[in-house]
Amino acid sequence: MATGFWWFVLGRIIVSIPMHPYMLSIYLFIALPLFLLSQNILASIFYSMGLGFGLSIFLASNIFFISLLFSMVNIKILEIGTKTYRLVLEKNYISFYGIPIPIIQPRILENKVVLAVNVGGAIIPLFMSILFLTYLSSNRIALTATIAGVLVTAIATYMASKAIPGIGIAVPSLLPPLVAVLTTSLFITQPKYLIPAAYVSGSMGSLLGADILRLKRDLYKFVNTYGPAMLSIGGAGTFDGIYLSGILAIILAILVI
Repeated sequence: MATGFWWFVLGRIIVSIPMHPYMLSIYLFIALPLFLLSQNILASIFYSMGLGFGLSIFLASNIFFISLLFSMVNIKILEIGTKTYRLVLEKNYISFYGIPIPIIQPRILENKVVLAVNVGGAIIPLFMSILFLTYLSSNRIALTATIAGVLVTAIATYMASKAIPGIGIAVPSLLPPLVAVLTTSLFITQPKYLIPAAYVSGSMGSLLGADILRLKRDLYKFVNTYGPAMLSIGGAGTFDGIYLSGILAIILAILVI
């Protein structure tokens, strides 16, 4: 959860890059060859969920590219006033005999903390996790391992996350996927269960630990101390961990085969 490197607002939609462009290029470089190697595994999992053959192939080929693309889209859900103010000079024009004359008008605006939900880092992973949990529910061991992975990852993420002024909630990128993969692989060896279990553990554990528990504890710091910020659930500070959770889940499954 954090602000992006650049942003613009379209109503309730806030578009921003939640990571450094250098990291974006690295993710694209890693994702392309990885999915060429893992399409069959992912497609078989989606097909086992009851999805059509064509949809299974599409999701297997594009789900993480879609997540990466929509990581730039945030939906604003709440604004909280900080009771601090700033002076803004606005330029307007008046017409004098048809000639536009600029005038400067001072306005005092309240600084606010904006809460938003990241589409690629929260909504899509939540949707995928629900699908995967439905699939995993047929195997008691896999489901139990997934729940344990979510809880362990959430605890580790919560302890490692930190509220940073001007940025938001940040967590080490590799921590959620590594904890999730290590936890689930202790109980699961079959790739068809290991991939969804590690994905759910990493993404939901990161969201729970950093974006919910840490936010609940430290939101007052942004409102009362740190000042204005755009905090996006599943955004910059936690998006890396969620995205890498999916990538490492697939890498691990390939190694297990």
